[in-house]
Amino acid sequence: MPRVLRNFLIVYLLLHLIAAGLFVGLTTRSISNLMTNNLRSQMQSLAIMLNQHVSELELQLNDPTLPKHIAELGKKTSFRFTLIDEQGTVIADSETGTRDIGSHANRPEVLQATPRKVGFSTRYSKTLETQMRYLAIPLTSDAHPEGRGYVRVASKASESRSAIRAAQKYFWIFAIGLGLLTGLLMAIFASQSMKPLSQFADAARKIGVGDYESFPSLLNRNDEWRSLSDAFRTMQSEMETREQRIVRGRDRLQAVLSSMIEGVVAVSPSGEVRIANRAACKMFGVEETELRTRKFIEVVRDPNLAAALLKAQNERTFATTELQTTVEDSRRTISARASVLPVQSSEDDDTPGVVVVLNDITDLRNLELMRRDFAANVSHELKTPLASIRAYAETLKMGAINDKEKNLQFVEEIERQADFLNQQIQDLLQIARIESGNNVWDIESVDLNRETQLCVSKFQTLAANGSVELKFEPGDDHPRARADAEGIQTLLGNLVSNALSYTAEGGVVRLAAYYLDDSAVLEVSDTGIGIAPEHHARIFERFYRVDKARSRDKGGTGLGLSIVKHLAQSFGGNVEFESEPGEGTTFRIKLPKFMQ
Repeated sequence: MPRVLRNFLIVYLLLHLIAAGLFVGLTTRSISNLMTNNLRSQMQSLAIMLNQHVSELELQLNDPTLPKHIAELGKKTSFRFTLIDEQGTVIADSETGTRDIGSHANRPEVLQATPRKVGFSTRYSKTLETQMRYLAIPLTSDAHPEGRGYVRVASKASESRSAIRAAQKYFWIFAIGLGLLTGLLMAIFASQSMKPLSQFADAARKIGVGDYESFPSLLNRNDEWRSLSDAFRTMQSEMETREQRIVRGRDRLQAVLSSMIEGVVAVSPSGEVRIANRAACKMFGVEETELRTRKFIEVVRDPNLAAALLKAQNERTFATTELQTTVEDSRRTISARASVLPVQSSEDDDTPGVVVVLNDITDLRNLELMRRDFAANVSHELKTPLASIRAYAETLKMGAINDKEKNLQFVEEIERQADFLNQQIQDLLQIARIESGNNVWDIESVDLNRETQLCVSKFQTLAANGSVELKFEPGDDHPRARADAEGIQTLLGNLVSNALSYTAEGGVVRLAAYYLDDSAVLEVSDTGIGIAPEHHARIFERFYRVDKARSRDKGGTGLGLSIVKHLAQSFGGNVEFESEPGEGTTFRIKLPKFMQ
């Protein structure tokens, strides 16, 4: 039985019992009053009859036969009759005879009785030891119209009370039986009528878990349940449509947020993360579940970002800041822009939430640093030979041109610095052409063994002068690459020149060519001074030198490795290196393999 129906039946039975109690109470009270009035009328009639009987027989109150008449009358009528003289003495009594039972002059009913009024009272009888009802009238006759005593009629109150209790019992039996019967009939009727309620409950539970296929079917009914079923089905269809619309909107939002390279974080007024896309989690090196269960400031812990969020909330505007994060041992620079979300009045006294858009500007800042360094390096590198050329020219102008022992030496130094300056300019132009894509390369099948051997022959004398062994290990598989032969010579030339410059006397520089997977590889390794780990990230930058003094002594421009990197990339390859300080360096250029 449904709880609602059970509660309804309990309330109904309680109300029924209360109503039955009121009905029984009022009814028994009316019956009691009616029985009392009837009894009083009957007692009054008997009293008048006894008074007339005594008057007609012209019996004296002291007549010895009077008690016998009174006793017989009491037996026939089941009432108690008492004759009392004017002094209150009992002359005769149908229950006690004529024995002395004390004066009755002070009894309430006797005191109330007058020729025009009947005395009546209900009280406890000490003689009979029970509750009694008494009625008294004056004993009158033609000779004594004012009365010569009193006639009293009494009846036990318990008899009427027993009748009333019996009536109450039958009333209660009837009321309880009627209540149970009507309750049972109501339960059966209500159970049948409310049977569709369970179908609605099952359908509502299924809707709660996203199942919109089930709904109460009440096509066989033609009552309010049918109307409710139709309305429920309409609501169900509308809810399904709205949920699908919400899901599609959420999926679109998730797709947009997931595809963004910018990080997006929505923060509630109290600081908890409501939305965070994949890019934001990656920037801070945390999982989305971890970010969603904590306050944003607890994850980031940056005072500038906290101040930006507070400013956006308080001033209802946007605020920008930059912060540093460390993810996978890499320090990243993040630009954050905070702006307020629409206010929801139910949250935190109209304090708005904040959406934070994050941009990883590490590469931009690095490029700005490289640009500044490049400008400074170009200025420095070009100024140095120009200063030397100007100094030597001024020296010659001031008279050294006439010094036959020194003038030729100064001119040769001017020529050397001019060549160095020209080489720097040519390298810069070459890098610019490679980056712009304006270089026209003759891409063909290049025999890497042949090109490597040509490079070794070109640098053999330089290696011998530095007491460095230059070795070439040709590949047995005769590796061939898709590249430009002149470009290959430029690549090898820069790598071999660097290797010879940074390898001490007695060292070895090895060249090799071979296939590795789908790539043709050129490898240049040396036993030189190596490169410290702190320089690894920047060795391909323009004008970057690991050892500036040594590089200038060897005549390097600081652009060789940058040219190598850009050339390899223009051929569709890349360059890698391995190096340990004091153990040498190995460069590998991976180029596209020529497929016959």
